[in-house]
Amino acid sequence: MLSGPRGSALQAAERGKARSLRFVVAAVLMSAGLVVAPVHGVAWADDPGSPSSTSTGPDAAGKPDPSDEPKDRSEPDTPDTDTPETGADKPGISLTEPRTAPKRAGSGATLDRDRPLTTRRVERSVRTPRAVSSGAATAVRTIEAPALQPSEPAVTAQTAAPTVVGALASSAVEVTTPTPPKPLSPIARALELPGRVINAVLQFLDFTASANGPRSPFNIAPINDLLFAAFREVERLVGLHRTPVVQPVLPTMTYTGPTDRPTPTVAQFLNASTAAYGWGTTPGGLVPLTANGFQMQSTNIFSGMSGRAWVTPEGQVIIAYQGTTGGTNLLVNPLITLAQVAADMQVILTGTTPLAFYDALRFARRVQEEAALQGSAADDVFVTGHSLGGWEAQFVAQRTGLAGIGFESPGLNTKVAGNGADSNFVNIAQYGSPAAFMATDLPGLQPFFPAYVPGGGAKPHYGPIVLIGDREAMNPMVNAAAMWGKSLIGSLVFAVDFLGNFFQYHLMGVQAYHLDVDTDPGVVPWLGTRRGTVHVGYGELTIQQLLKAASDDGILVTP
Repeated sequence: MLSGPRGSALQAAERGKARSLRFVVAAVLMSAGLVVAPVHGVAWADDPGSPSSTSTGPDAAGKPDPSDEPKDRSEPDTPDTDTPETGADKPGISLTEPRTAPKRAGSGATLDRDRPLTTRRVERSVRTPRAVSSGAATAVRTIEAPALQPSEPAVTAQTAAPTVVGALASSAVEVTTPTPPKPLSPIARALELPGRVINAVLQFLDFTASANGPRSPFNIAPINDLLFAAFREVERLVGLHRTPVVQPVLPTMTYTGPTDRPTPTVAQFLNASTAAYGWGTTPGGLVPLTANGFQMQSTNIFSGMSGRAWVTPEGQVIIAYQGTTGGTNLLVNPLITLAQVAADMQVILTGTTPLAFYDALRFARRVQEEAALQGSAADDVFVTGHSLGGWEAQFVAQRTGLAGIGFESPGLNTKVAGNGADSNFVNIAQYGSPAAFMATDLPGLQPFFPAYVPGGGAKPHYGPIVLIGDREAMNPMVNAAAMWGKSLIGSLVFAVDFLGNFFQYHLMGVQAYHLDVDTDPGVVPWLGTRRGTVHVGYGELTIQQLLKAASDDGILVTP
């Protein structure tokens, strides 16, 4: 046994090695979950000048905008420093009695999802006073929607510290009534045929689904339910199910803005995000935005970005970014997964922004230019994505001001004043899933993640957050995160619980259940656990109507 200064130094070195080992083990397990997950992903827009990228549409080989590039790719982003503010010190915030979590679906009357919406019993969130620790209160922030930007013949650049809001279009374009998108050319249809054939086979095997596709004779859902029931039983035996002693009170928001802005619905955004994971899939009711006979899309296998543009029946354009692994796109493009996982880890473990995010921004600008040429107004272009696809949609919205919805995406390393709380970009986060809680404006993964700061922190979301699901589903993750770093066993318990709950709550079929959406298409729609409130009718809401409904239900949270 060594003693004295030399012995102390050796002991300190051993502790440092142990901490490094715990960090490496958790990182490897998290990476494994991201790779295996069939629908978790990153959306990217390629550099038109890069030999590793493929894209279709006008100016596919055009010169990239220098403003899209990071200032220094070797240096981390430098986010503003945030300090917690009390409701009394922050304008527009007042303290009220706290609100309860939504009433769970299934308590009392049972929802029948096969009955028409007009006759289905509506079971919304019910808010009543609840007991909290002494001195705790919910900060309620009243917000108003920003005034809509008028459609102008020329789209100009805007800048705002600390983030540049880029030019929405690079040339003056006369805005007219949108023309219906032209159909795909015969060559484009022929190129899509293999994907459609493979997708039909996957539908038969119950791995994908479509409103108009074949019905599978197989039913994998019972196996899924059995496995996750066993997983939850293990959590209970370990004691992870217990209610944490400390539960931070989330700062909710009260939306008082208009609800009449025409936007795509929640269901259309979710379907476009889901289609990004399927080879040969098309969002229900949407058609491709075409240029020269081909759909506007972009893929860069080195940065990991892949995105496609769609048009709604109302003529609105949705840019949908793909999530990590690309779902069934793995069959034709497996190498992109490596770049996507690398981008995941870069945002989570560092303070920098991957080049894929800037690729996504360039692709969005190209789509805006083409949409304007086809007569669409600047505010008729929207962004969406799931998981890392939503991450990139957040980044694009932060830089351009585009509206949209991101599903299950973590916080950003770039920040703007107010974190987009008054914007028309909305984040939808799922209780129980660790993905959206990899942020500093939502509590749950500390101390694995940086400190929770209500309404901010080092890695906040951009745009208001709508929390869905059962809050108690988050208890195991919170308890497991508290074990992180205390011992090798504790860190392994957290890593395993992270992966298990990732698969159980993160995938889009779970969000579709809570948002009352019948997904079209569906990618492994049976995977996951559905528990908590079903917000009946949410799927048919526009962005502003969603903000109002979530505000009324007490589940709209300040970013």
